[in-house]
Amino acid sequence: MALDVSAIQTSHPPRKEGAKHGLATAALPDQKEPKPKVSLAKAVRDLQQVSETFNTRLSFSLNEKLDQVVVKVIENGTDKIVREIPPTELQHVYERIREVIGMLFDESA
Repeated sequence: MALDVSAIQTSHPPRKEGAKHGLATAALPDQKEPKPKVSLAKAVRDLQQVSETFNTRLSFSLNEKLDQVVVKVIENGTDKIVREIPPTELQHVYERIREVIGMLFDESA
């Protein structure tokens, strides 16, 4: 029931061994390390297994207006939505901001 976190990337560039004065330098472009392949289906299965231990299940959907994944944590016994990530109110705010930005650019073009 463990999640595989080996594929998590950090935003820090890799440090070059022996860098002068302790400053980090980025790796050269031709020396890229291969990225590990992560199966989305496997990640979802792992998350669902973890959620079962808490007597909940996860529901994944796509908010097409935002092109963003929405996760709902649902209680098994009552089918009550315990949490929605991102929250519904925040999704509505994002949608409204996009509409306003669209209107600003349409008017100024």
